[in-house]
Amino acid sequence: MTPFTISLAALAGFLLIWFLIEKSRRRTHPVTGGLQENINLPHTDEFELYANAFSHCSRKTRLVMAEAGVPYRYHSIDLIETGKYETIGPRYLKVNPSGLVPTLVHNGHPIYESDDILTYVADHASPDAGSLVPTDPAERTEMNRWLESGVISSDDPMENMPARAGSCIPGLTFPVFVTAIRYIPLRRILVGFLFHPDKKRPAFFTASRLFGLRTMLSQKPLQQMMHASRDHMRGHLAQLAQKLESTQGPWILGEQYTLADVTWSCILLRVDETGWLDHFLQDADLAPVRTYYTALKNRDSWKAAITDKAHPIVEKAEADLKKAIATDSKIAKALYG
Repeated sequence: MTPFTISLAALAGFLLIWFLIEKSRRRTHPVTGGLQENINLPHTDEFELYANAFSHCSRKTRLVMAEAGVPYRYHSIDLIETGKYETIGPRYLKVNPSGLVPTLVHNGHPIYESDDILTYVADHASPDAGSLVPTDPAERTEMNRWLESGVISSDDPMENMPARAGSCIPGLTFPVFVTAIRYIPLRRILVGFLFHPDKKRPAFFTASRLFGLRTMLSQKPLQQMMHASRDHMRGHLAQLAQKLESTQGPWILGEQYTLADVTWSCILLRVDETGWLDHFLQDADLAPVRTYYTALKNRDSWKAAITDKAHPIVEKAEADLKKAIATDSKIAKALYG
């Protein structure tokens, strides 16, 4: 063997060893929702929240913390669409081995799954905060029905769109994913092929980075996914409008702001920032939704949880998408036609 061949073989061996070690450090596995009293994590504050600026589920947890008046230390965790695959890095996997955000840590014990976090925080609300859960059993059942409609399953995010508005979120978000990913270096996206457990994500983001919005919107499977999400979401918004009319608002259950409103705040925000809300609200029957959304944005919790935690890449992506819709008729037709 020549010195060059020996060097090449040594380099290949070194890279293989590095990959296997790094792969072992980035293993993920499912977790059970709720408080994990058997796990103790390093912490400095009573409550610490690991979350992402753009993540729908992360936003819900920040809103409920603000509404409940619970102080916490915030750990910003990147997803690839906001910078890098930090959720599958060794440091975060020690906090949440599933590689999902958000995670709330209370006195060192993690609470997994965003809806479990909502109820946990409501149970630990400040005495000065209003109750986020009705005392009346019938109203609590109704709140839970609206909470369930906002669920995004960790196993299948688009499961049961006819029954869940939350399941419509991924399909409606895809255009802004495409405009966001242009700000992420390709080398960071490709890391997903090595370590992300779901290879469809890096494949989608790589294609989006290389081909852009117009080409991605022309792909029939993506069009069908997006249009199914759009049509089902329109139905969910109609149900919301009817509910708001029947209770006379201002909130889903009437006078009391509850966990249902926390969840629907984030649904409407995602529909808004991805360019769909104005399209939907052209329907006069959805006027109560516009009034409701304005009231949600005027709450103090919105500034603390949403406005103050905005991500610059997401803001650029949102502006780019709106510009593309306004200036490119083919993109507008692919979305709304």
